[in-house]
Amino acid sequence: MPLSKFHCTECRGRLITAPDGGLACEHCATPVPVEDGILDFVQGRAGTILDPGEYDAFHGIDAARSNALYREIQQLAGGQWPASLGSVLEVGCGTGLLSRALISHGDVRDLVLTDVSTAMLRTCRDHLHQSDLLNRVPLTFATHSATEPCFQDVVFDTCAGGSVLHHIPDVRGFLASMFRWLKPGGRAFFMEPNLRHHRALAQTLADILALLYTRDQTYSDSRQKLLNLISQWRRGILHQGDIGFLTTLEDKHMFAGDAFEEMGRELGFATAVAIPTASDPSGTSIVAGLCGQLGIDDSVRTEVLGLLPAYRGRYLSLLPPRDQSSSFLLWLEKGTGPAVRSFRAPPPPAPPPPADTPIEHLQGGLPPHWSLDLTASAGPAGILLVLDGWCLLNTDVKWVRITLGTVTRDAPVWMPRPDVHAALASVGLHASWNSLCCGVRETLSFEGVTAENSELSLKVAIVLASGAALDTAAAPSLHLDETLTVRR
Repeated sequence: MPLSKFHCTECRGRLITAPDGGLACEHCATPVPVEDGILDFVQGRAGTILDPGEYDAFHGIDAARSNALYREIQQLAGGQWPASLGSVLEVGCGTGLLSRALISHGDVRDLVLTDVSTAMLRTCRDHLHQSDLLNRVPLTFATHSATEPCFQDVVFDTCAGGSVLHHIPDVRGFLASMFRWLKPGGRAFFMEPNLRHHRALAQTLADILALLYTRDQTYSDSRQKLLNLISQWRRGILHQGDIGFLTTLEDKHMFAGDAFEEMGRELGFATAVAIPTASDPSGTSIVAGLCGQLGIDDSVRTEVLGLLPAYRGRYLSLLPPRDQSSSFLLWLEKGTGPAVRSFRAPPPPAPPPPADTPIEHLQGGLPPHWSLDLTASAGPAGILLVLDGWCLLNTDVKWVRITLGTVTRDAPVWMPRPDVHAALASVGLHASWNSLCCGVRETLSFEGVTAENSELSLKVAIVLASGAALDTAAAPSLHLDETLTVRR
């Protein structure tokens, strides 16, 4: 097992074989377990909800898809594609979609395959074995969650990944580390979702679903699957940059091309470019693919695809040409000169907390509405509060903000509520992706908060995407084990 590309995560010392068959630092003796030939740097500190046994079938992954992805990346990279990828680190290899093509095309001298999940790595290894690729080049399998400092500096010619960056909480921090791992002249590439295209497509699909609900109030499984997808996209899009919240999600990021390019240059890369993949200005290709993945029945699929051309003008047609693709090839290159260095720009100063905005000053012409049920109970470390309800405004809403005593917690507003849409927004005065996705359901923990005589001081606010907070004028107190409804 080649270890020259790794070091101790504690002191950066050299790793050597330990008596138990694992690895250990020769300086500080920090152990690195080796399970079934897989170096385990994560050791259970991170995980994934993805099931390696179902992943390929759900995403339609096979040898043909692997080769098609590889050819697409080569074509998009054009003249930037090197004669050899050299020593390669594949981040988030999953079940081996990209790995199979990297090895079979003969561009790789040696390959380190990483994933947060040992189960995924085993599945990847099995697929390589079945394809007679396991012994083509030197391979090392290791768990890595993009945070463990386990790699030596300046040891890889290429870092690559399929759909992986959007799973990493701190993308900027990961790319800064990756800069160090790359040799001068090395490159990195990733296929990732386009934020602006997904937002426009989500808004388009929401409008189409709103029309279908107007025609027929049936809440079929296929309609619900599409609505669930729109809600999940909306949640992720509205919370871009909220690292603490996004950490709780499997899919954490989408990417704006210009913002990624600026970040890459700030981190010291000589080249940082977001290259659009195949143009899909109507969204037809991605919607057809999603319908297949989600198991949408033929009648709903036909209705949605048939309405796309009529509805694309509201959002999709407003996108500039580079955003008429659902994804980017994100391409980075490290310079070769002696002045090559990595730096991390300081984060911008945190904005001051938004002041409460009187409801009468809210712009948009429509009065806001909400109905929130709050039930508090005493927990082992404080107060547990169950929040259930909805908020409907003619603008994007991110949070319901609850303050008990001096402790504040936020609950995201994103869940499907077609019933609220039908009751209050079916005439089309509200943006469909707001009215269809206006639900909130969360259990919030208020550690250290106690009730005095079973009574808690309470404040409830609605936080908009702009940062403005609307005071709901909630009752001044909340009683334990009693449900309080805040309604407007």
